[in-house]
Amino acid sequence: MSYFVHESSYIDEDVTIGTGTKIWHFCHVQKDARIGENCSLGQNVNIANNVKIGNGVKIQNNVSVYEGVE
Repeated sequence: MSYFVHESSYIDEDVTIGTGTKIWHFCHVQKDARIGENCSLGQNVNIANNVKIGNGVKIQNNVSVYEGVE
């Protein structure tokens, strides 16, 4: 695996995660989301369905990114 997902996090089906990305404690990445390369999702982050996160993005703890965000 070319990315890291903490064991307490949940990744739905059909999610794309880029190389070098780290997803930390208690995150949820929902169906059809796309996370770019070398990103960091802090603890307790929620990424909604169909959200697209570009390369090199850092999302701090306790943030929710809702549908429609690119």
